[in-house]
Amino acid sequence: MGLFDSLPKGSQVKLWGCTMATKKVGDKVPDFGLKEYIVLLREGGYVSVKNGKIAHIMEDTALHFKPSDFPAPCFSKWGQRVTDKDLEQTGLLGTEDYYFSRYTKSGVGK
Repeated sequence: MGLFDSLPKGSQVKLWGCTMATKKVGDKVPDFGLKEYIVLLREGGYVSVKNGKIAHIMEDTALHFKPSDFPAPCFSKWGQRVTDKDLEQTGLLGTEDYYFSRYTKSGVGK
């Protein structure tokens, strides 16, 4: 299972150091040399990071987003850069991944 950080409603992310901390809006996180980026949550929703701080958290199991829904680069919870093409071809982990099938059923972004 391993270590991770979590968000207020329980979503897990592994790209910020895995210190078992609960991250909230306003917390400092790595900026990865970017002014802004998005973390797509597997459970649904996203986290917006601006200037190395969490700017917005939306944890919602009914809404799954794709990278083109945002003006900033998107990452998976593990820190892998994700594009729409990645989701169309393989999902976030490969052809067995459920993220893309959940996204397409939600109709978000269409």
